Amino acid sequence: MARIYQVPSHARLWLTLAIIAASLPQLSDGPWWQAVLLVVVLGWRALLDRQRLAQPGRLVRLGLLLATVGATFYSFGRLHGPEAGSALITSLFALKYLELVGKRDAYVLIVLGYFVCATILLFHRGPLAALYVVGCLTLLTASLAGINYSDTHARRRQHLTVASAMLLQALPLAVVLFVLVPRVAPLWNMQLDSGQARTGMSDSMSPGQVSRLTESSELAFRVQFQGTPPPPDQRYWRGLTYAYFDGTTWRQARPPGWSDADTFYDGRGPAPPWYRGLRAADRGPAWEYRVIMEPSQQRWLYALAVPFTDLDGQGLARDLRLVADNPVSGSYGYQVRSVPAAAEGLDLNGPERRLMLDLPDTGNRRARDLAASWRQRYRDDRELVQAALRYFREQPFHYTLEPPRLSGDTVDGFLFNTRRGFCEHYASSFTFLMRAAGIPARVVAGYQGGEPNGDYLQIRQYDAHAWTEVWLNGRWVRVDPTGAVAPERIELGLRGLVEGRADAGGDAVAGALGRLPVLFRVQQWMDYVDFNWQKWVLGYRQEDQRALIERLLGAFTPTRVALALLGAVLLVTAVLAVLVLARRRDAPARPLEREFARLRRGLARRGLNVADCHSAAALEAAAARRWPGAAGRAGHWRRYFEYLAYRRDGDPPAGELRQLRRRRRALMAGLKA
Repeated sequence: MARIYQVPSHARLWLTLAIIAASLPQLSDGPWWQAVLLVVVLGWRALLDRQRLAQPGRLVRLGLLLATVGATFYSFGRLHGPEAGSALITSLFALKYLELVGKRDAYVLIVLGYFVCATILLFHRGPLAALYVVGCLTLLTASLAGINYSDTHARRRQHLTVASAMLLQALPLAVVLFVLVPRVAPLWNMQLDSGQARTGMSDSMSPGQVSRLTESSELAFRVQFQGTPPPPDQRYWRGLTYAYFDGTTWRQARPPGWSDADTFYDGRGPAPPWYRGLRAADRGPAWEYRVIMEPSQQRWLYALAVPFTDLDGQGLARDLRLVADNPVSGSYGYQVRSVPAAAEGLDLNGPERRLMLDLPDTGNRRARDLAASWRQRYRDDRELVQAALRYFREQPFHYTLEPPRLSGDTVDGFLFNTRRGFCEHYASSFTFLMRAAGIPARVVAGYQGGEPNGDYLQIRQYDAHAWTEVWLNGRWVRVDPTGAVAPERIELGLRGLVEGRADAGGDAVAGALGRLPVLFRVQQWMDYVDFNWQKWVLGYRQEDQRALIERLLGAFTPTRVALALLGAVLLVTAVLAVLVLARRRDAPARPLEREFARLRRGLARRGLNVADCHSAAALEAAAARRWPGAAGRAGHWRRYFEYLAYRRDGDPPAGELRQLRRRRRALMAGLKA
């Protein structure tokens, strides 16, 4: 047991706090038994330090190890992977605290703690998480400083000061390495899954499904444009297209017999004809912007039509959807150039045309008859589309977030009975009518609008929207029947519509969202900080680094990057060395020594120079000779200084140091008088 005191008691507080702080993020997301394990370890360690329990033997430690490994396997079904691996290393970090005996054990524990801090950033990537990890690193470094401090009466705060200074000195070098070290792709593809369900668009759509998203104000994605963003009525963020209708639900589909190669291109291999057609029609106005998506656990991305990217990690589908190679399990950024006119490069051949006209053989007879009557009256497809929009505009349709439930022939039930619905009701029924009239059509789902926050737009779950695309004059044309019923939904966004109705007396739609809380501005500011963190730190990719280096150094070559990295490291090191050397070499390290030096410098500024070798009594005598009226105050300071200096080993507590400072200030005030 005596060997335990190789780790000073004044360092154990920071070590214990470091273990708790580094483990908390994993405990909040991990299985319940990890919290129990940490409490048991900390309690056992506290009793062990007070010599109430004995050091656990090898068999006990082996049993705890096997139990931890078994519990990890039981909870995650494996021992490898980011989730299981992070849980295991965090648990072993806590168990190692029971083995703490000498400095070697403390070194192993602290190094293991640094690895645990790294695992936090696998699952929590915002600026607050980064600050939290910095705090954990400070505690671990304070522990490292404490176990190497030989003075048994050292104050705990000293270790924290040393750790903070070390981290601040390392910060410039860390920035240089972050900016200049080549950013290469990892040797593995790590897919993280927090296990939490995410709200968002689904791969199918039925009545009432999209309106449920309005209950959530969670962020879906953020967009920053190069230049002025498009007006609100042009902000249609497409994510999915639904081509198959079974009478109730719309689903994604592709023509029978078509393969992925016919409908999807990810930049690998020769481009299919339809993609070359889009590229050939790439002309006219374009929007360039950056999207940062929140985790959705789905592969589909969101963009304006027609989206072009570098296809690095994404692909473009024939129906103009952007699709990621893997599910979006973390914040995901991508650059897009959208060219609306490029849609002219697509054609609609036989199998695809038949799919876009397909309807169930039976059902919704009244809607079919209505479409047939329009077709008899209007031979031009554009006139028929306008007639359908007039029908929605002139009939007593209502836009509401609380539509009545539909069953059976859902299209007929909405068009001729309830006439109260959300965007999916209007998009579904309008697409059905177009197909019944012989016009190819499909439902598009995504988001519409966006709320400005600084220089970017926020798109939230309540901005979810569905609309229709119809094939007119050789291209897909967006038609939004919701705009015919509630144009303010398109111009103002759903929140603007809700707030306007609430001010006017409101209806059922106002109760679904209500007003934002009083802390809205604070939330917006925090989101702005998080957006820029995602953009400049997490979104700092290889192409960004290349552009920066080319802007600073010219051509991007390995030699120039190596020279720039070496030069920057040497410059930072030199600046830090100068700052350290610029400090007084004889700068006192102990609190009482610093207090003595402050008084000596204060007297020197008033014309009394006292040598470093003088004692407190000699300093008092010199001050009394120069300023006889201050002799009493100089004596008060000297007697209290000697009392603190010779009373015991070690530094006096903070309260007594404050009393000594007050006496010094009183002495200096007497000199002014």
